[in-house]
Amino acid sequence: MLAIDVTDSDLMLVMPHGHGGVAGMLVALEDAGLGVSRIESRMGEAGLYRLTVHGRAETAVTILEGIGCTVTPSPYPAT
Repeated sequence: MLAIDVTDSDLMLVMPHGHGGVAGMLVALEDAGLGVSRIESRMGEAGLYRLTVHGRAETAVTILEGIGCTVTPSPYPAT
């Protein structure tokens, strides 16, 4: 029997001004083998997103910071 442990991680991120947008960020994460099940913009806060990632949160953070995003764990639990 094969068991795979895939965890969902909620992250809050701020995209830098002039960034290529959400599509480029999603492509970078998916190219690294990470799935994104949810992305929500935060009302009233331009450039702030809540992102739910399937896979290693550490890898997602490294990629997102590499493209200029500021990343913190979400204050909301993964759903």
